[in-house]
Amino acid sequence: MYGKIPYMKYELPTAGSRLELRINERDKAYVSRAAELQGEAVSSFARSVLVSEAKRIVEAEASATLGAAESRRFLKALERPFAPNAALRKAMAKGDKLGL
Repeated sequence: MYGKIPYMKYELPTAGSRLELRINERDKAYVSRAAELQGEAVSSFARSVLVSEAKRIVEAEASATLGAAESRRFLKALERPFAPNAALRKAMAKGDKLGL
């Protein structure tokens, strides 16, 4: 039953990477209390919250939300035929010469 604790929601990760941080006593008390309320060890709680927030930030950065006017402008731009400018034509020609 290694890695399984009956009150935990999931198995403990077996990854070997470590992340250490220092926090003040007041913040540690909040984290400890929150972990206790969730029925988790402090390290498991901190890891799940940290990873969850990191994923939220990365996913938010990977997507964009457009307003109505921006959406219309974007769709109109997609409908126009592609016409490369001089700099892009030069770069494409150089890419062709390099076999890219």
